[in-house]
Amino acid sequence: MFQEFKEFALKGNVLDLAVAVVMGAAFNKIVTALVSFIIMPLIGLIFGTVDFAESWSFMGIKYGMFVQSIIDFIIIAFALFIFVKIANTLMKKEEEEEIEENTVLLTEIRDLLREKN
Repeated sequence: MFQEFKEFALKGNVLDLAVAVVMGAAFNKIVTALVSFIIMPLIGLIFGTVDFAESWSFMGIKYGMFVQSIIDFIIIAFALFIFVKIANTLMKKEEEEEIEENTVLLTEIRDLLREKN
């Protein structure tokens, strides 16, 4: 059972997931700082307040908190979209280079087999 657990825990998928969770937490801090210290003050200049959560409420219902959460979500989603788009572009370039290298190797192998026959 220990051996099976070891194989499971050390599989690429589990390690990739662990790295993704840690990277996600770090990325969250960056985006939270971006929202809190850069974007929200700019929005505050437009609307006259930075903190929607406390200043926008009606009879104890803090609908500003909901608005703040929506703004945070949109910014985080956009930042993730840009990050994934860049990562996909880089991965595509690497994949194209690998395909080109494999094509060259296969062509060389084919040519050597032709010469041998």
